[in-house]
Amino acid sequence: MRCLVVIPAFNEEEALPKTLASLQHLPEYFEILVVNDGSRDGTQLAAEVAAAASRLKVHVVRLPANCGIGVAVQTGYLFALKEEAYKYVIQFDADGQHDVAALSRMVEECETKQLDVCIGSRFIDGEGFQSNFQRRLGIRFFAWLIWLLTGARVTDPTSGLRCVGPRVWSRFARYYPEDYPEPESLFWCARNRMNIGEIPVIMRERQGGVSSLTHHWRPVYYMIKVSVAILLDRLRQRECRD
Repeated sequence: MRCLVVIPAFNEEEALPKTLASLQHLPEYFEILVVNDGSRDGTQLAAEVAAAASRLKVHVVRLPANCGIGVAVQTGYLFALKEEAYKYVIQFDADGQHDVAALSRMVEECETKQLDVCIGSRFIDGEGFQSNFQRRLGIRFFAWLIWLLTGARVTDPTSGLRCVGPRVWSRFARYYPEDYPEPESLFWCARNRMNIGEIPVIMRERQGGVSSLTHHWRPVYYMIKVSVAILLDRLRQRECRD
């Protein structure tokens, strides 16, 4: 069983080397794909240097322009589809927020409980960095909206730490939301009755770079855009059948 860890990276030259170094303790059935999303700093060089020195197999893909988190993550799913070698694809942030120890636990959870999606949730145990009040309010709203429309209960629908199985990532290789994709893609999974689970994880504050939600108007745009996208998706028929 081989697993692919997809790391979307935009202007992450400061945090990326530490993130890749932290992954070196993973078992050898993990491989890493760094997707340089049109960075304007030294992200590409940092990724290539780390790949050359890595114990694990590290692939580096460079997008010609900044396409956004959705396209960067979908690139990882397309890579997995082309290689036809992976069972699970795991999204993992480049900024140092995610706990490496959670990766093996998410794979194990998917295997033992036959999950299609396993999310690393910062809210189950309530430890570690949990973002500011405004963002926590938005997270709770999306959790409520997904529950209201599908009955699926999740505590951290915006988490970028998630492990997905082939029923999910093979579909996401063909279509994946471009802008703030986590809640929308999770809603698709719930609407299509995929098996969804969560494990508790500890998040850290970002170790470098700048969040895409730093501007005061971005969270408002994010809430409206994703909510409308979810409501429109609710009108579609299921694409996957049991």
